[in-house]
Amino acid sequence: MKVLAVDYGTKRVGLAIGDEELKIVSPKGTVSSKEAVKKIKEIVEKSRVGKVIVGLPLTPSGKEGQRAKLVKDFVEKLREELPNTEIILWDERWTTAEAMRRLEGLPPKKKKELKDVISAMIILEEYLNSV
Repeated sequence: MKVLAVDYGTKRVGLAIGDEELKIVSPKGTVSSKEAVKKIKEIVEKSRVGKVIVGLPLTPSGKEGQRAKLVKDFVEKLREELPNTEIILWDERWTTAEAMRRLEGLPPKKKKELKDVISAMIILEEYLNSV
């Protein structure tokens, strides 16, 4: 089954796609937060995605903060647009730090450009490794 991972941000949303059986993850790019629901719906329908994994930004202690509320609001919009698609919230603590580690050595502009999609890939890698 194809799976789409989402790293939601207030400006940009990173996307990655993968396969549960093959455990392969590929970048799908970034979209503006304003266009995210529409773009995700297009990808789900066009690529026959069965699950959407959305990173939930928890605090280091595992609690939900303000950013988690924004993500949950976003997920509700996704669920309205994709009623037949399973949408899973996934603990994304440390994904940005890991993404920045992977991008070490790149110019700051390139890091900023790639951070969200790499974070989405990490979310999906972690999910696929758990199933």
